[in-house]
Amino acid sequence: MRTILIVLTMIFINTGLQAQTFKEWFRQKKTQKKYLIEQIAQLKIYLELTEKGYKIAKEGLTMIGDLKRGEFKLHKNYFDSLKVVNPKIAGLPKVKWIGTFYGEVKSVCSSCISKLGQSGYLTNDELAYLRSVFDRVTADSDQIQAAVKEITSDGNLAMTDNERLKRIDGLYDQILFNYTFSKAFCNESAVLAAARMKEKEDVVTGRQLHGAN
Repeated sequence: MRTILIVLTMIFINTGLQAQTFKEWFRQKKTQKKYLIEQIAQLKIYLELTEKGYKIAKEGLTMIGDLKRGEFKLHKNYFDSLKVVNPKIAGLPKVKWIGTFYGEVKSVCSSCISKLGQSGYLTNDELAYLRSVFDRVTADSDQIQAAVKEITSDGNLAMTDNERLKRIDGLYDQILFNYTFSKAFCNESAVLAAARMKEKEDVVTGRQLHGAN
């Protein structure tokens, strides 16, 4: 009987301990579950904030990209607008005069070489030098004429009106110099040829006079 009581007592004690242990385990599990729920909630908030921050950053980058593209478009539009020539510039008197002087330079150089070559009063070396000078003048005048066409035509050069005017003024001065120089050089060469012709005529006349005497 005593033995049975001892056994029952031990069972009750053990059962109490197990009940206490289970209660403690359940309490710990409940605490862990609560902690886990809190962690999940914090993680959810963190993910939401991260996603929101990423969205803001993405929108910011998109806005910056749009601004840059817009700025580039403005620059491009402005740059393209500079390639459109003001009709008043294309119709300037100096532009027409450049074309006129260009034609005169070509005419002077061509006719001068032809006439002096046929005269027979210039040596071959002198004629070769004359041609080389006129070739350079003609080539430079060709470049001037091409530059004027480029400046006064749309889609070629991005320049302001003032820049085009300044460039046209410079080209006008160049072609005017070429025209003045070509005429002066041709006249000097013609004077040389005329002097030799006069000298030859004087010799012939002198011989005739001496022969007559």
